[in-house]
Amino acid sequence: MRRILLATDGSENALGASKYLADLYKGTSDVEVTVLHISPPVPPIYREEGHDPQIRRVYAAWKRKKEQEAKRYIEEAQRVLMKGGIKRNQINAKYAHQIVGVARDILREADAGHYDACVIGKKGTGWFDDMFLGSITSKLLEISENHPIWLVSSKKWNSRKVLVAMDHTAQIVQLAKYVGQMFQGLEGVRIRFYHYFAPFIEDLTSEEKKKMKEFEKRVAERERDRMFHFFGEAQRVLEDLGFRKNQVEYEIFKGESASPKKVSQRILKEVQDGNHGTLVIGRKGATGAREFRLGSVAWRIATESQNCAVWVV
Repeated sequence: MRRILLATDGSENALGASKYLADLYKGTSDVEVTVLHISPPVPPIYREEGHDPQIRRVYAAWKRKKEQEAKRYIEEAQRVLMKGGIKRNQINAKYAHQIVGVARDILREADAGHYDACVIGKKGTGWFDDMFLGSITSKLLEISENHPIWLVSSKKWNSRKVLVAMDHTAQIVQLAKYVGQMFQGLEGVRIRFYHYFAPFIEDLTSEEKKKMKEFEKRVAERERDRMFHFFGEAQRVLEDLGFRKNQVEYEIFKGESASPKKVSQRILKEVQDGNHGTLVIGRKGATGAREFRLGSVAWRIATESQNCAVWVV
């Protein structure tokens, strides 16, 4: 059973995430979706309600209002899921007031329920926190080190056409296993592994690059051999999960710059040009540095992606 936590705040972005899940898992019996809404914390003044009848009345009205809002938001998400082909008995609902913070409370539920993914709608595009992902989504990405996060933007996707962005580590095998399990048994799935690499750093002069041309060729050959080995392992993982060889493909692209900006732009261009509705990327970059909970390329992709769902795994 694939267990998915869908966080909703009643917004169009949240309903877009519901539509993506319905599009992906319509007609599938081994999926369970829990729709979660976290309301604002109880205002401090209402904690005195036991000592003042007037405060008790105001607090009761405030509580009813928040419960009605939560019920409406959850029911809207449920309707979208059911309209898209997920059965009512596959959908659960949870509602709670904020305890620590919305992002941390979502992850508390993710821990308690042992979910395979946490899905949330993404705001538009931009670079500043409150303008692009929203502070809650941004915080969720930052602290969800052990939880796959799916960020959904737009309203229509070819959700089963998947681009998996590969770095040059063995992590790709774990990504392949996760992707295979979450797409297992679905019809029309196409998975494309894509690796971008650039042998030279940007600040080499043209003359220096010319002198290193033969060395660059050898580096590129070694990189292709290494990545083809990882792809072979990933393909075997997917075949063991029931995927056919013609459902999986692989591409390596040699670029001119290894900067996070250039890498993320190229990956997102591949997503759009190939009409991929789902992009999967590893949480950590090639360094795997513990001081960075999210790699720079993954962060930029989560920020700048449009018209697709980004799985940060």
